[in-house]
Amino acid sequence: MENYAGLIEMLFFYGIAISFGVWQWWKMRREVREMRAEREARERAEAEAATPSDAPSPAASDTAA
Repeated sequence: MENYAGLIEMLFFYGIAISFGVWQWWKMRREVREMRAEREARERAEAEAATPSDAPSPAASDTAA
């Protein structure tokens, strides 16, 4: 068993390090996805507010020549 002590220690250490890295990658990926969705929703709301849909269109005017 003593012959494998260094190998067990390396597997334990690198297992924790890799797990931490994967967890950080997963967390940041999720946060970026949420921020993009919020930004797209905000931009969509701003675009809808900039173009009022209840304003009469020039094509629907009965004063057109």
